[in-house]
Amino acid sequence: MKIHWFLAFLLLLGLASLSSAQSYPPQRDQTINAQITGGGGSGKCTFEVNIDGAVDVEIRGTQGRLRWVGGGGMQWKRLVCNQPLPRNPQNFQFHGVDGRGSQTLTKDPNSNNGTAIIRLDDPQRGTENYTGDITWDGGNNNGGWNGGNNGGWNNGNNGGWNNGSNNGSRNPVGACQNAIRGQAGYGSSDLQFSGSVNTDRAGNVTVVQGLASRRNAYYQYSCVIRSNGSVGDAKVNQVNQY
Repeated sequence: MKIHWFLAFLLLLGLASLSSAQSYPPQRDQTINAQITGGGGSGKCTFEVNIDGAVDVEIRGTQGRLRWVGGGGMQWKRLVCNQPLPRNPQNFQFHGVDGRGSQTLTKDPNSNNGTAIIRLDDPQRGTENYTGDITWDGGNNNGGWNGGNNGGWNNGNNGGWNNGSNNGSRNPVGACQNAIRGQAGYGSSDLQFSGSVNTDRAGNVTVVQGLASRRNAYYQYSCVIRSNGSVGDAKVNQVNQY
């Protein structure tokens, strides 16, 4: 009899743990303009964000962007730089300052078209503030950022820093997402794309795959981008969850 009661207790405990598991909807990308304090010499930017889960912090020029990876939420607190981050900074370094989880530099701006990407992963429940510094010893922009805006995002493009350009050979992700938006029934303003996008080269084409959401619906999408930048095939399918 005691064994039966013990087994029933384990079953109830398992059901309770399953009911406590949460499935979070994807979060929309968040951008911020850096506060530029001025000053010559070495460069430095300090970011502070509040997260519950995992995010990518992206810094380019005079702007920052938060991209949701998973979890309950994210919010910018501040981004302060003494000068814009150049496209090719010298002696670039990242230092995690504060936060209970991990902070990892996943993309160096010298190998990522001027964009620094730091992955923050908070393993515990509840929100936590994270602070980090990027530093460098000068550099150059190789002719400047597109459009002369110090590398800012085009917030309506959801695909990068081409300032509205649909050149798929240079920005296959943006070209694919624009094509997906253009498909009937999926809207152009309320379809939100996740920051997790896969791109693969296959001969003369680039295959783009990613996830998107619209209201309470979730989608998987894929495109084939030809070498001339045109979209050869664009598909989108509704799924239950990410």
